[in-house]
Amino acid sequence: MAALATAAGALPAHADSSRASFTVTASARTLVAPAADGDGGFSDLLVSFAADDGSSALAGVKVAVDGRQLARLAELRLPAPCTFTDAEHLQALCAPGDFAGGGGHLTLGVRAARGAPAGAAGTILFTVTATNATVNRASGRDVTEVRVGEGPQLSVAQLPVLTRTKPGATATLATGLTNQGDREAHGVLLWFRIPERYAPAAAFGDFGNCRYPDRAAGLVLCRFDDAVVRPGEVLRPSVLVALVAGDDPRDGRFEYGADLAGGPTDRGLTAAQGAGRPGTGAPLTLTAGPAGAFGSEAAFTYLETGRPYALSAVAGDVVGVQGATVPATFALRNDGDAPAAVHGGRTADGDPAGLLVSFPTGVRIAGAPADCAERPAEPTVYLCAQTRTLASGEFQAYTFQVLLADPLDRAPGRASVEGQALAGAALFTVTSGAAPAPTTVRSHTAAPGPALRAVAPAAEETGPEPSAPPAIAVTAAAPVPSPTSQASLGAGLAETGGGTSGLSLAATGGLAVGLGLGLIGMAARRHWAGSRG
Repeated sequence: MAALATAAGALPAHADSSRASFTVTASARTLVAPAADGDGGFSDLLVSFAADDGSSALAGVKVAVDGRQLARLAELRLPAPCTFTDAEHLQALCAPGDFAGGGGHLTLGVRAARGAPAGAAGTILFTVTATNATVNRASGRDVTEVRVGEGPQLSVAQLPVLTRTKPGATATLATGLTNQGDREAHGVLLWFRIPERYAPAAAFGDFGNCRYPDRAAGLVLCRFDDAVVRPGEVLRPSVLVALVAGDDPRDGRFEYGADLAGGPTDRGLTAAQGAGRPGTGAPLTLTAGPAGAFGSEAAFTYLETGRPYALSAVAGDVVGVQGATVPATFALRNDGDAPAAVHGGRTADGDPAGLLVSFPTGVRIAGAPADCAERPAEPTVYLCAQTRTLASGEFQAYTFQVLLADPLDRAPGRASVEGQALAGAALFTVTSGAAPAPTTVRSHTAAPGPALRAVAPAAEETGPEPSAPPAIAVTAAAPVPSPTSQASLGAGLAETGGGTSGLSLAATGGLAVGLGLGLIGMAARRHWAGSRG
């Protein structure tokens, strides 16, 4: 029984028993500079594909590119594994092949066609397939908007998808910006988001025109109020961005971007940062730099440390009657072989490190654990803080009271580790059906074992046989406290999978509950599989 439950739990909730699932993520938007004075440079079109369990290999990957909406607006440039399939060179087929370690990415180029008017926009569609996996259509994005810059349009140099570092090492990142619009940009804001357990190197950490967070990680804002960026001009900071990894770094995501001074990003980030700490040194300046891959107002790279611990999410399917409230337990688990410490418990965004749980539409939260806080998102998303050091194999569990407000049939949800993108994510489903018709129990109902504690009371007898003993009620237990061993968590998630307040034991099926219905235990991986766009 335990082996069957483990085997079932290794699969994504919406996949069949023989095929893994993967998520496709394309950049939401790419800017291209007008090409009125000849051919402009190419911007990046990035599409990534990553196994939902973070580690399954993807075989025979193919990417069909459909850019027919870009006719007379843009031109495409293909990498080596791609060939055009039409005379207009707007459709292509790419066959990058096999990807071990969870997935990969593909980068195409796009530039404005001659005569394309500023402000014009179209979309490009990516259709990704694999011979051994199915696409998860409940998440990700497969369409990118391509827009010709109109007015001043700042975009930044793209970064490598992955930057490897190690404790105490310094990672140097080549940043820069350009104006892909058709008018001059007056006044520039450059922002940098430093991940937790990293700090700006001394050469980058004390400029008079920058404001820094009160702690090492967080948001750095640098202003160039007198800067003028002409269309097509490329500028680079006078000092390279350098990040120093601490003694106990985790994999993190460094981000940076540009905005016009006083623009919406400037206003939003200034309000988010608060006062900050002003630098005391000479100002950072912008100098002319070489052309590069531009195309978006922001860019990022994943910093991989190779540390021997890895956090992963654990989740189980939720099943019950529409209108009922059922318990649902999720957990944050350390799958590595070294302790995962809290270290102040804050990420670069100012949020506690921990577990993100995204519930599908149609679910309401009647009760949340004390360590979990709702985020402003649609559908419902909670961030559950990691509040203690987790030893190897140890976990911290969180039990929600979930109101099944709408009828749902395996509606997908996701539990993931804050700051880890797809690595260590776990999928779950929520199903709520109509209440079953009353049944007559004409046999003895056995007392429940540990795996049946969350099953609702069995239906009462309406006419027992004279020889039958009285039925024994099965009572729903209160949510279990946060367990600390794999065995106790398995029981807790078995309860989550079988929690069916108002549903009879006969309708639920004791076998399904005993197996821990839909237990998902996905191993985290240490290699980042692709961009989240």
